[in-house]
Amino acid sequence: MKQELIQILQLSTTILLIGGLFSCTQVDRSGIGFLSSDIPVSNVSEVKQQSQINSTVYLKGNVVKLIPFLGKRAYELKDDTGSITVVTKEPFPQQKQEITIRGKVVYKSVVAGGQEFGEFYIEEQKRL
Repeated sequence: MKQELIQILQLSTTILLIGGLFSCTQVDRSGIGFLSSDIPVSNVSEVKQQSQINSTVYLKGNVVKLIPFLGKRAYELKDDTGSITVVTKEPFPQQKQEITIRGKVVYKSVVAGGQEFGEFYIEEQKRL
């Protein structure tokens, strides 16, 4: 009887610990985003309009173009509202593949002839 009580307490403690790990406030910090269907996915036009540089966003779209650079990789991610370049350290995703990513919004200013031709892009942090 005493052994059964100890096993029940151990099981209960384990369940409580796992429940705390996966509670709503902890899922994003744990990096286990696939467990939450409530990921706040933005669309590309929102990211470009809101201009929140260095903010973290989630995007979902299709890979439409691969862009090799020296020492880096990038690809174009397109959704129903537009497309944006995503810079990554990971291997290229497959073209035409639908993916969801978490990334940081970056703005690169390019001035030519006294005019601003800057561009927003995303630094990929994780593929979900």
